[in-house]
Amino acid sequence: MTTTDLSAELLFTAIAAIERWPEWDHELEWARISGEVRVGAPFTLKPKRGPQVAMAVVDMQRPTRFSDLARLPLARMRTDHQFASSGTVTTVTVTISISGPLAFVWDRVVARKQAAGAQVQTAAFLAFARALA
Repeated sequence: MTTTDLSAELLFTAIAAIERWPEWDHELEWARISGEVRVGAPFTLKPKRGPQVAMAVVDMQRPTRFSDLARLPLARMRTDHQFASSGTVTTVTVTISISGPLAFVWDRVVARKQAAGAQVQTAAFLAFARALA
C-alpha cells in the first residue's frame, strides 16, 4: 500500500492502458488487447523471461478498482488494484491472490517475485500516471 497526490481517476486511466504496461512494468516485453478494455476482455502479455500469458479483465469499477486474471497452468493469479481517495490523497493497494492445484508453485515462481518488487513497480506506475496528467 502506498499513497499519492494523484487522483484515483488518473490512476485508473493509467492502469486501464493495458498496452502501455511495459512502459512502467519493466519485466514485460509487451501487452496486447484487441478491442476495448472492459470486464471479460481477454488480453495477452509477454514477460521478458517467460512465455506469453493469457489474461482477462475481471473487474473494473472506475475509478476505484481494476482487476485482472492470469491463466497459468493449473492455477489462476488475480491482481487487484484499488484506488481510494480521501481529500487530496489517494491510497493505492495492490493485492495478488493465486488459486488452483499448482498455486503453491506459481506463488514461489511469480507472486513472491512480484511482491518483492512491488515498491519499485508501484513507484514506476505512479511516475507513468503522473506523465499522463
